[in-house]
Amino acid sequence: MTVTGVAGPASASSVGAEWFGDVHVTLNTATSYGGWVDGNGPDSYRFFVICSNGGTYNGVTRWAGDRRGSFGYCPSGTTATYKGWTEIPA
Repeated sequence: MTVTGVAGPASASSVGAEWFGDVHVTLNTATSYGGWVDGNGPDSYRFFVICSNGGTYNGVTRWAGDRRGSFGYCPSGTTATYKGWTEIPA
């Protein structure tokens, strides 16, 4: 299984009107993955899993800094073969 992230063009070290900070993984099991990303909107993030059935299952898209989090879940009978998150610049 692979866990990865896709970084946006800005980082916390170049704080401006919009930025992404640290990634906080709060759920990491064989069938699900998620958490939240520091930052501020309108930049967004989304966690996802790719499951053993070949499907990609995205969590909810949230503004950077929204601690409610985003979580991808595999359907029953499948497991995650790839886990990650995407940072979406505004």
